[in-house]
Amino acid sequence: MTIRYLKSRKDGWIFEWDPILAQNPILYEVTEEEAYPERFIPVAAIEAVAAKRTRKKAEPVNLFTADIPEEPGYTNEALNAEASKGLPT
Repeated sequence: MTIRYLKSRKDGWIFEWDPILAQNPILYEVTEEEAYPERFIPVAAIEAVAAKRTRKKAEPVNLFTADIPEEPGYTNEALNAEASKGLPT
């Protein structure tokens, strides 16, 4: 016994075959393969897609650096004098 399906011309919805629905002119009969094509995908195609989806392992990035510059010896005499105004000496 094969299962029969009906497909809507209007929006593509799939229904199981029913004598009352089959009389509707918007619906037409389709095979199971047309109704549910994802059930009939060859195994080789699924394996090929799965093989392409695997990611290559990237090499870890080394963030260590020995070249760290010294902190600059910046001084602004005018700014220092203004900031220390009113402080006991």
